[in-house]
Amino acid sequence: MREPAVARKMLTGIEPQEHATFYKDLLDSLPEGVIVADKDLNIISVNEPSETILNISRRKTIGNHISKFLPEEITTLCSRAVKEERVVQENDLLFRISRNSSINVECTVSPIHGSDGRMNGLVIQIRNTEKMNMMSIISRNCSLEENYETLVRGLAHEIRNPLSGIKGAAQLLNGTLSKTEKNRCSKIIIKETERLRDLVDRLVKPSSVSTQHLMSVDINEILIDIIFLESNLHKNIKFKHKLDITIPPIPGDYNSLKQVFINIIQNAVSSIKDKGQITVSTKWVTDYKIRNKHTVLISVKDNGTGIQKKDLKKIFTPFFSSKRKGTGLGLFISSQVIAKYGGIITAESEEGTGSEFKIQLPAS
Repeated sequence: MREPAVARKMLTGIEPQEHATFYKDLLDSLPEGVIVADKDLNIISVNEPSETILNISRRKTIGNHISKFLPEEITTLCSRAVKEERVVQENDLLFRISRNSSINVECTVSPIHGSDGRMNGLVIQIRNTEKMNMMSIISRNCSLEENYETLVRGLAHEIRNPLSGIKGAAQLLNGTLSKTEKNRCSKIIIKETERLRDLVDRLVKPSSVSTQHLMSVDINEILIDIIFLESNLHKNIKFKHKLDITIPPIPGDYNSLKQVFINIIQNAVSSIKDKGQITVSTKWVTDYKIRNKHTVLISVKDNGTGIQKKDLKKIFTPFFSSKRKGTGLGLFISSQVIAKYGGIITAESEEGTGSEFKIQLPAS
């Protein structure tokens, strides 16, 4: 068996006596601020990003109590972590770092436990969320630009097809036709016009969802209605539900939210070719917040054909569909509705095994 020091050198490529410098360099290379304190909240270590984010000096802070240099909010979090001996986190702290400037940060305080199980100290992680938000905005803008181009291309394709049909039928009507042929051309024009109207309705409806006059929506009630109808229509599929009766109402528009869950559950139905199972569940989430509110988590899981890995990242893109007769608008519109209410929709899937869609909505 190797000596521990030899093994450590093989891992790091440095002599054991150089470890202190190595770990200092490692902490300084992290993008977030990291401060280590003992269990009495005296500072042991401060990395360079902490100095930048909090406008403090490493040389002056080490050995002193955190309350002398860190904002009161962080000191309070540290005291909670010591008292409760667990990880505590705040996502949106705003505090002044100088006379003329303040900063938004996310702070996580984690207890350090020794091999005997006793708590020896704390690790304080501090992230500058203003910088993160800016990166998120840049990324979102790039994504919106790509989505816009895809939307325009898809719209052009979807409009061109029925227009070609209408034009062809109209040209035929201009010639000499039998009564039967005229009726057939007339039906083509009506059918293609209805296709265009349906396309416009699908695109306009999510935008018409008002966020000004919201009602309290019982998500469990919506899901029970959909499950009842779909289970009677598809006897080959076993529907299971695990609905949390403690979840609060969601502020929203009943019809638009119901359409979201119809889209997702019907997608799960269509992924099952022979026999299968769909499990629908709800859960009240209080471990963390979205937009400063606790959330309701809704999961729709199936054991159908699953989604190919190359398609999974495109499923919320307008006019993308892996189904032969799919419009490619259902999941796109669903994602837009959920976003309007400040929620999140995600999908996980493995081809041949099944998919799970998760929706999180801020509660009232």
